[in-house]
This record gives sequence, C-alpha cells and structure tokens, in this order.
Amino acid sequence: MFVRSSDTVVTKGSTLVLPSVSIGNVPQLAVDLLINTLKASRIGILDSASLIPISGPSGFDHLPTQRSVPVEVYQSADAQWTIIQQRSPPLPKHHRIFAQEVLDFIKQGEFSKVVLLTSSDAALRADALIDGPQIRSLAINWQDDLLASRLQALSLGPLGLSADVNTSRTTAQLPLNQLHAAGIAKHLLRLCQTTNIPVLSLVALANEGDNVPDAINLANATNALLELAPDAKQWSPPKSWEWLMAPGMAPNELF
Repeated sequence: MFVRSSDTVVTKGSTLVLPSVSIGNVPQLAVDLLINTLKASRIGILDSASLIPISGPSGFDHLPTQRSVPVEVYQSADAQWTIIQQRSPPLPKHHRIFAQEVLDFIKQGEFSKVVLLTSSDAALRADALIDGPQIRSLAINWQDDLLASRLQALSLGPLGLSADVNTSRTTAQLPLNQLHAAGIAKHLLRLCQTTNIPVLSLVALANEGDNVPDAINLANATNALLELAPDAKQWSPPKSWEWLMAPGMAPNELF
C-alpha cells in the first residue's frame, strides 16, 4: 500500500524507475546514485507485510533526518521522475505477493512509463550474452519509438534473441529464463505482460563482489536512455556508500 507523505503528491504522468533486489544489489546502488544526484524528495513509502522489516539512518545526504525503511518512494522537483528505493528483500515465498503489490502501485499511480532496473547472475548467462554489452534490455508491451532508437544507439541490445525492441510478445515468448538471481523481476514482468502494462527492463549482467562499477554503468545507461540528469557532470554517491565494503566499524546508528 502506498502511503503518501502529503495529499499534494501526484504521480500521474510521471516516469517510474524502480529496482528489483537482485544479485550484487546493482539496481539499488544505481538508484542510490539517481536519487542522491537529483536530490529527489521522499513522497511516501510502500507499506508491505511481504518484506523483511528494517529501520535505519538516512541513506541520502540531502535528507539527513529521514529514517530508512524497506521501500521508499522519491520524486524529482518537477515530478517528472518517480524513483523507488527498496532496502530489504521479500520474505521467503512472498516474491509473487510483493510483485502483485508493486503492480497495484503502478496501476494506481498512472505513470507514463515504467522502467525496471534489475541484475542477473553473469555466471549463468547464455553463451550469446558473453560478448558485447553487459547491460541488456527487455521490453514488454512497449511502443516508444524514441526510446527504442536510443536503446539501439546505446547498444543496449535485447536480453533474448529478438532484436525487436517495440514488442508485444506473449509470456511464453519472453526470455525470462535468462534472468537469474533477479529478485521479483520475473514475477513483475509476467504480471505486466498479462495486464498489458508497458514496461522496459534494463538488466545488468553481474557477479557478486565490488559492484560499484556495475551500478555506475547501470545508472549511466538509465540516464543516457531517459535523460534524468542531463546536466550532471558526475554522479554523487550518498553517504551510505561509505560502508559498502565494510572498511571499518559499522556506525552506531545501526544498532
């Protein structure tokens, strides 16, 4: 359930960018860069009993007093971009339930576009995906010629065998078997397909480890495609990144 921070929050016509908690936390790290660089404001949360409950200090420099919770919803100052940050994964056997909750939010929000960021285990990728770009695209019910041409210009090739970006393939034709350790991505993409909701997924093929370079690449690809922050000279990592690789003692605020 979407809990708005105020009655003035409007999502209709905005582009939604959301991560799937997946291998290496690449999508979440990429979203960190988007939110912190845009200095997006938190407009609410998604309250779900399907997620592991957490609470912690703020993850962003420009919002020092806000507490972190499982799913936070942010928006740019011009309301053009709505960005979800998810900080905890679904409970066991709750992935489908949470995917349905996200779908309900998408429907209620009346977004103009939906872009799902996810990552997939590179060790399990198909041989055809070893060479070439390690960020791939998967479009469902997508009929946006401008973004389709940008995908081709950016060499963000399709995850499956088809080279057609604008597609209305059936669920059986979707290359979802190419998604590994991708969180709710498979469930959400299937739901979007069967309910005729256009969605574009950018898939980072990654391994566990220091995934900062993967996150920067995914943020770069997202920005190049959507032009969220066209004037940004470089990304601004949030202060929470100081503890990514556990360089020292964990902050007391965590306990």
